Amino acid sequence: MRPLLVLVPAGGAGERFGGTTPKQFLEIAGRPVLYWTLARLLSLAPERVIVALPPDRGLPPAVWGLDATRIRQVAGGATRQASVAACLAAAADREPAGLVAVHDGARPATARADLLAVLAAAERTGAAVLGRRLTDTVKRLEAGRIVGTLDRTTLFRAETPQVFRHELLAAAFARAAAEGWEGTDEAALVERLGGVEIAAVEATRPNPKLTLPRDLPEVARLLAEEAA
Repeated sequence: MRPLLVLVPAGGAGERFGGTTPKQFLEIAGRPVLYWTLARLLSLAPERVIVALPPDRGLPPAVWGLDATRIRQVAGGATRQASVAACLAAAADREPAGLVAVHDGARPATARADLLAVLAAAERTGAAVLGRRLTDTVKRLEAGRIVGTLDRTTLFRAETPQVFRHELLAAAFARAAAEGWEGTDEAALVERLGGVEIAAVEATRPNPKLTLPRDLPEVARLLAEEAA
């Protein structure tokens, strides 16, 4: 496997979740969500993990007990894209890594087998995204009315990690910055380069992102199952 750099956007305030504590700092099983996320990512033996945090917060003390030599924190930006860009910039003082994985800070229960699968796919193709096919019927809307049905067999719900060759991701962010273009995930930026094969890796286990309070029980259950 090529050398690995991991970027963790965790700079959001969690407005949709509510409350005064950003969701990535909430505790599950006695440890912050961000602790569980970073522990899982460090198990992949990356050269470095760079975490983008809210400007007024630092990493929870529990995190430093994982592997302080490989973790670095930076101030996140106003958007996910700005936070990932800040992480990339913080890695510029070292030789470029072979692969760069971007993973949500509030997605702590990704199965290790799925992490390894998306890394292996990116090793082969240069770019890969973990996610899953849609099973629901998806409608197209206009002005609040249903105007058509999409072919769900061609649709894929992107999750994280999203893994790319370092030079691809850097080029994608540079182009987006030059053009003032904002995407909703890293793959969207890489797609705009053209001619890049991005492998879709189907997750074998649930991989929830902590977005709303109702997500907490499932995340806690998955973490407890793995610890058992």
